[in-house]
Amino acid sequence: MTIRQRSGTVTRAFAVVTASIMALNLVGAHAQTSGPAPATPPTAATTSAAAASRLYGGIEYLHWWVKDAPLSVPLVSTGPDANEEGFLINSNSTILYGAPFSPAVGGNDQQGFPGFNGARLTVGYWLDDAQRYAVEASGFLLQSRTTTYQARGDATGSPGLRIPVFNNVPYAPGGRCDQSNPTVCLVGQTEDGVPLAVPGALTGGVNITNSLQLGGFDLTGVLPLYRNASWQVSGLAGGTFLQLNEGFNLTADLEGLASSPLYGGQSGYVVDEFKTRNRFYGATLGLRGRYSYGPMFFEGTGRVSLGASQEVLTVNGGYADFGAMFASTSGPYGIFAMPANEGTFSQTHFAVVPQVQLKVGYNITPSIALTIGYDFLYDSNVIRPGDQINRNIPKGQTFQQDGTAASLTSPARLFRTTDFYAQGISIGLVFRL
Repeated sequence: MTIRQRSGTVTRAFAVVTASIMALNLVGAHAQTSGPAPATPPTAATTSAAAASRLYGGIEYLHWWVKDAPLSVPLVSTGPDANEEGFLINSNSTILYGAPFSPAVGGNDQQGFPGFNGARLTVGYWLDDAQRYAVEASGFLLQSRTTTYQARGDATGSPGLRIPVFNNVPYAPGGRCDQSNPTVCLVGQTEDGVPLAVPGALTGGVNITNSLQLGGFDLTGVLPLYRNASWQVSGLAGGTFLQLNEGFNLTADLEGLASSPLYGGQSGYVVDEFKTRNRFYGATLGLRGRYSYGPMFFEGTGRVSLGASQEVLTVNGGYADFGAMFASTSGPYGIFAMPANEGTFSQTHFAVVPQVQLKVGYNITPSIALTIGYDFLYDSNVIRPGDQINRNIPKGQTFQQDGTAASLTSPARLFRTTDFYAQGISIGLVFRL
C-alpha cells in the first residue's frame, strides 16, 4: 500500500467516526426534548440554593371598608315649641341623627366609616427541600378610625334641639314638684327628651363619636396537593384570631341663658360611653390555588374558621352640673348609661369566620413579585356598641333632677349581637429567599 492510499483510508475512517458522533449528538438532543432528563446528583451549590429558597413572605398595604356602625335609636331631634323642640310625637319633629322613629320624620340607622388604611405581614417556611410541607404566619392591622357628629344651638338657643327618649319611670321635672300633690306634676310614661338648646332659654350642643379598629392573625400549615409546571393547589389547616374593638361616645353640654328664669345661672355636661370588644378564636381549613403564566401568576385562597367569639360590653355614664338646685352636682348618671346598665359584661358565642383572598402578581425578579388583590372577611357573631343603647330610661335620673333613688332595673341592660364584614384591596411585595 502506498502512502497516498494510506492517507485516503485514514481520511475515510475519520469521516465515518465524525458522522457517528454527530448522529449520537442528534439522538441525545431529541431524547432531551421529548422526555425528562436523568436526575443529576445534587452538589454542594445546588443543596445550598435549595435550602435558601425555603423562606418566603410578603408585606402588603391594605385599604379596606367595613360594615357601617349601627344606630339603633334616634339620638338628636329638632322641632317646634309645640313639640318641646323635638319630642317624637308627630311628623313635625325631625330626627337629625340616629335611627328613624315613627311618627317623626328623618333619621338614619347607620353611621358609615371612611376607608381604613392598614398593613399585613406574611412569613412562611418550607420544612423540607422538596417543599412538601410549610408553616405560615400572617397578621394584619387596620388603623383606628373615628367618625364625629355634632349639633349645637346658637347664642340664643336656636334651633331647638333634644336627645329624644321615652320616660318609663314617673318623675318631677327639676325636682321642684309639690310632693303633696304628685299626681298633678309627675311626668308619666311618655315620649320625652333631654334639652340641648331651647330658644330664649338654653343653649348647648352634642358631640357623638363612633370608633372602630380591626386586626387579626393566622397560623397555618400548608400542604401541596397538586403541582405541575403551571398549577399548584395546596390544603391549609391551622388557627385564626380576630379582634374587633368599637366605641360609642355621646357628650352633651348645656348653659342657661342669663335671661331665662328657669335655666339662668346653670350649666353642666353629661357623658355616655359604650365600648365593645370581640375576640374570635377558631380552627381553620382552606384551599389555595395558584396558576402561573410566564412572569404572571393568579392566586386564590379560601378558608373557613369555626370557633368561639368572646364578646365584652362596657358601659359608663356620668354628669356634672353647676348652679342647679339639684340634690347632687355629679354622679354616675348619663342619658342612656345609668347605674342599672353600667359595668362590664361578657358572653361567648359560636361564630363562623370565612375569608377570601384573590391576587394577581408579576415576578419582577426570580425572588421578588408585585401583587394586587382583593380581600373579603365575614364574622357571623359580634357585639357592636350602637345596638346596646336603650332609649326607655328613667329620665328623672338625668342630672339627678328628680332627687329620687337610682332605678335598679331601668334602663334595662341590652346584649344584642349581629354580624360584621370587611372588604378591600391590597398592594404588596412578595419575596422568596
